[in-house]
This record gives sequence, structure tokens and C-alpha cells, in this order.
Amino acid sequence: MINKIGVYTALVSFLIGTLLLVIFYFTYSSIIAYYGLIFIIIVGIINLVILVKIVFDYNTKRENKKEYLRTALIMLLNIPIVICYTYFVIFLMNTMIVTLINETGREISQIKIIGGEPTQILKLEIGEVKTKWVGITNDNSLMIEYNVDGEIRQEVIYGYVTSFSGSRIKYKIGNETKPIDESI
Repeated sequence: MINKIGVYTALVSFLIGTLLLVIFYFTYSSIIAYYGLIFIIIVGIINLVILVKIVFDYNTKRENKKEYLRTALIMLLNIPIVICYTYFVIFLMNTMIVTLINETGREISQIKIIGGEPTQILKLEIGEVKTKWVGITNDNSLMIEYNVDGEIRQEVIYGYVTSFSGSRIKYKIGNETKPIDESI
């Protein structure tokens, strides 16, 4: 019986954790990240209690030793998965996913996103859209510098970014109103 509980607990923990990760990826919701952390703590304790019971039964009972060992190994598989998921969430929280839309009415070239890890785009045609992942390295503004008809221009994409402030944004280059459209 404890073996079935162990396998089901490991499977349900994995599925719910994966669902939370997918929801976080698409929403960048800090609430989901918070609940994900609480989930990891609670499920970690539950899995640990069940794993201790399985190890105890493995050491005290003579029958089904292979079943206890198999169940323990299945439960332990969630540990590297949690570590990978946590790393991925931290990576996302330190990354701005910037979608650039050329609304200048002209082709632009030598596009640089400044304020994070160096990111460049060779050119954008009129109305063309490109998405770049920009790692946030320190606290500052996220800006764009580009060449239009031989003139270098700069615009502020996002006024202030800091570690753990990652998000998805759409930025319309050359649009005078320059609204930042945070999308899901």
C-alpha cells in the first residue's frame, strides 16, 4: 500500500509542479511563483515523510524489497526535476522577453538592446516583429539604440529593470505614444 501511495505522490507532485511551471512561463505571475514555492515546501515534506516510511519498511520487512526500492527511486527522481524547474524559474525571473515591432515607417538596422546582456538585431523591415530574450544583469533602464537613415536613435523600452523583475513586453519602435504592452 505504501508503495502505491509513494508512486502516486511522486506522480501527482510532478504533474502539479509541471503545471505550475507552465502557468508561470506563460503568465510571469509572481503569485504563481509564490504558490509554487509554497507547493515545493509542502510537497517536499509530504514526499519526505512517505520516503522515510518506505525506507523503514524496506529495512524491516522481508518481502517486496524490490518494490520498496523501486518506489523510493521513483520518488527520488523528483529531486533533480525540482532543481531544474527552480533554475528555470530563476532564469525566467532574470530575463526580459522583448518583442520589438518596427513602427518607424522605415527599415532600421544595427539594433542594440542596452541595459541587459548584449543583444543585437541586424535589421528590421517596416512592420517586422522580432523577439529577443535579454538577461538582466543589473539595475537600470532597458533601452534600444538603432540606425534609421544613417541617424542613431535611442529610446527607453522599460524605465527600470532589476533582477527578479523579468517579464514579457512588446515595444513599438518609433511609435510616439510608446505604450508598453505587457502580454501574457
